[in-house]
Amino acid sequence: MCASLSFMSRNQQSIWHHNRQQQDILSTIPTRLELLSERATDSELCTAETLRRTQEELQWFRRLYENIPSVYFSLDATGIILSVNHFGANCLGYTSEQLINKPVCNLFEQSDQQKLSDAFKDLLKALPNNEVTNWEFRLNCPASKIVWVRAVVRILPAEEGNHDKKPVILMVCEDITADKQADDHLREGEQGFHTIANTADITEHKFPESALERIQEAARSQLEEMESLKRLKNEFINTVSHELRTPLTNMKMAIQMLGIALHQEQNFLSEMAKPQAERSKAARYFEILDNECEREINLINNFLDLQRLDTGAKSWVLETIQVQQWLWRVVELFKAQNNSYQQNLHLKVAPNLPLLACDPFSLERILIELLTNACKFSPPNAEITVSAQLKSQNIQFQVINSGVEIPAVELARIFDKFYRIPSNDPWKQGGTGLGLALVEKLTKQMGGTIEVESGSNRTCFIIQLASK
Repeated sequence: MCASLSFMSRNQQSIWHHNRQQQDILSTIPTRLELLSERATDSELCTAETLRRTQEELQWFRRLYENIPSVYFSLDATGIILSVNHFGANCLGYTSEQLINKPVCNLFEQSDQQKLSDAFKDLLKALPNNEVTNWEFRLNCPASKIVWVRAVVRILPAEEGNHDKKPVILMVCEDITADKQADDHLREGEQGFHTIANTADITEHKFPESALERIQEAARSQLEEMESLKRLKNEFINTVSHELRTPLTNMKMAIQMLGIALHQEQNFLSEMAKPQAERSKAARYFEILDNECEREINLINNFLDLQRLDTGAKSWVLETIQVQQWLWRVVELFKAQNNSYQQNLHLKVAPNLPLLACDPFSLERILIELLTNACKFSPPNAEITVSAQLKSQNIQFQVINSGVEIPAVELARIFDKFYRIPSNDPWKQGGTGLGLALVEKLTKQMGGTIEVESGSNRTCFIIQLASK
């Protein structure tokens, strides 16, 4: 339709003149003139719409060019600036109008201007290979924050068949100032290091004896200050822990007396023996109070023990124990003190184990902590096993619990202080994050090793101690 309309538009004037003559003679056919006028209008509208779209596309590409975040130049063969995008000109501290028809070399340091000019000549000689070249030059633009640029340059050759038109140089400049400054700082640091290293074989001869004595005295003073700060830290921790532990101990005693009084008045022990959902409010509140108090006491005790182990202040009491009898007593004591746990606890001890020389109180602390963790993080009715066997002249203890496992990515961090495994407490038991750190520290202090294996819905802590 547009082609037809276009044809009529080109012939509109002659047809209209012919009709005008006929209208003077035969005024009975005016409608033909109106029809041709409408078709001519449609043709003009079609051409205008195409032109409008083309202009919009040109404006869009122009906006893209002007705002691309780099410096874009087009240059003639002598290096005169033909065009520069607005963003690039602003980065250099100019307007586009100030740069047009100016030599691009004037924007660079004088020492680099000749190198840039020579590079352009070499690039033009390479035609028609049309190579892309990367250069690094230093700018000289007082109003710009850019100091160094990497210039990517390419020749836009003349169109085929139009050999009279000269080639155009396209140059894009990228800001590399930060990279260059970092390299400069690195070189300065290396030079400083070499200077110190070169002057250190002569220091003893250069410095007079009095200067060396002053340096040694300053070092001694710093060491004494560090020791003093360390003592103050330990005293502060001990004082704060003592002040916290004393009222908690009194609270624990008061809670126990409260339980005895309630039992005498209301048969409270039978109430506590019921399933949790069937207990009275008083029984539930009493259990929360007792558990939270015990948790705070354990936190302070663990913290103090770790502090003593770090400073080497903890004393050791070495005894020789018969593993089978000793381990049975520890497990039975744990059962008696933690009858609220609902897991099935088993003991497996290999026969004829040798005697073990150790600190029995520390070893008991280790096993109780591992058993407590196993019960806290295992589902009800899960199997928990404590075992002891001979392994390469060492006695190996294992605490194994089923129904839960530790993600492989967390295994390396479980012995860190205050670390708790994310999303690994489905029963919301909580914890301080100090128990396993204390277990590892106690094991190493006794000359043993501890490892953990977890997978297939099972977790196993393995402790090895040298037998007697």
